[in-house]
Amino acid sequence: MKRLEGKVALITGTAGGQGRVAALAFAREGAKVVGCDLNAEGAETTARMVRSAGGEMTSMAPVDLSVEEQAVAWVDAAAATYGGVDILYNNASLGRVGALSSMRTATWHFTVRNELDIIFYVTRAAWPHLVARGGGSVINTGSIIAARGTDMPMAAHGAAKAGVIGLTAHLALEGGPRGIRVNCISPGLIANDMFEPLLRDPNDNMHKQVRTSPLGRVGRPEDVAPLAVFLASDESSYITGANIPVDGGQTLGIGMDFGNGDGGMVLPGKPELPEAEGERLEIPTADGLSEAWLFTPGHGEGPWPGVLLYTDIMGVRPLFKSMAQRLADSGFAVLLPNLMYRLGPPRDPPLSVKKSGDFGVLLGMADTLSRATIEADSSAWLEALAGRPECAPVPLACVGYCMSGPLAVWTAAAHPTRVGKVAVFHGGHLVTGKPDSPHRLIGNSRASYYFACAETDAFMTEDHRAVLETALAQAGLDGSIEVYAGTYHGFAIADASFHPEGAARHWDRLVEFLS
Repeated sequence: MKRLEGKVALITGTAGGQGRVAALAFAREGAKVVGCDLNAEGAETTARMVRSAGGEMTSMAPVDLSVEEQAVAWVDAAAATYGGVDILYNNASLGRVGALSSMRTATWHFTVRNELDIIFYVTRAAWPHLVARGGGSVINTGSIIAARGTDMPMAAHGAAKAGVIGLTAHLALEGGPRGIRVNCISPGLIANDMFEPLLRDPNDNMHKQVRTSPLGRVGRPEDVAPLAVFLASDESSYITGANIPVDGGQTLGIGMDFGNGDGGMVLPGKPELPEAEGERLEIPTADGLSEAWLFTPGHGEGPWPGVLLYTDIMGVRPLFKSMAQRLADSGFAVLLPNLMYRLGPPRDPPLSVKKSGDFGVLLGMADTLSRATIEADSSAWLEALAGRPECAPVPLACVGYCMSGPLAVWTAAAHPTRVGKVAVFHGGHLVTGKPDSPHRLIGNSRASYYFACAETDAFMTEDHRAVLETALAQAGLDGSIEVYAGTYHGFAIADASFHPEGAARHWDRLVEFLS
């Protein structure tokens, strides 16, 4: 007899990763699986995989478990489908990272809602069904971050997961007399679809996380699912209230490094760029004065075509001022705004994406930006640039790098008569499932577009490029998408995953496109 024969198992977050592997594993052991996810397509794919393997699974999606009514409706529908509930695996989780000092209240609540509240909603809804069966097993998903700090700020994520572990203990006490066992699995670094391209980039700080494990590798969903099956089965009938790490030994050593000191990081020579400071401006916006710097050619007579230049997540720094001057020397009036002016002047010294502690702070800072803030700010920046005597009376261009790629598209969509060209280099999150995804808004603009993509980029995959290409075609706009062979996300930036040939090509293409 199979270990879960005849049991009804509810698993949250089954569209991929740990949830998909768990659904397959539970079904192999004879469970009737009911899954849910926000991603309906992925969840249904998992259900088909289970059925193809001879198992039984019903998928209900999309379901937003952070909405109490949807969580309750999913549990009740699952119980009605199979006549009850024996196992609940609270696998789904969706959090945000970043420093507390710059974290928006909405980000904090989003993380707590999607990592702790969803477990409360689903478990409370399932509880009477488990009691009616005479007991059962609840498996929660915590994290080693709940009790272990890292140099990447994760206050909201760590607090929410600590709440999950605490909730597990109290539910175990409450459920024991009713035959309900409640345990928690706390994974370490477990691979998902984004990990492969990140780990192929020798400069990504993900390598540092890998080196904290004495086993020297990233965990896989297949490392977690067998434990979940064990905790769901009668083999664990005397285990309740436990929190079990699955982390490859990451929590054994504090600050220990089990790999090469530099992690194989590539440190290419920096490009030759002119030292520059530009003319500092203070531009009035609805939320106060925004610092910006104006750069013009060091020779010749203006006015010149105007370019609004957006930085990557590391913000305005000497490197980007030098890049602005190099672009200006090609015959443009370039305005470089401090995108995150609401948080104060640019950091000095600058924060670096190559340091995981800095990176967490930068993520929190970037979280203060939104489509609404960029639409409002870009109006002020464009007006200020167009009003300068150095700027020619022609449509302006907007250039974005990495995280500012979406910002450049939002700017063009919000100001179709002002922005005539948009260039984006290794842009991330240009294609998302959100209503304000940049690819959905391209049609609101009248600009021509140039997208330069890294060959290996978790934030701009081949599928993303195909969607973006379709969006350009449907909008009837002039646009091109080019992949730079052998490059990683950040190839044009000297203090990121710099690629000398890719960076040189980026300058050639940018000047050619803007001219």
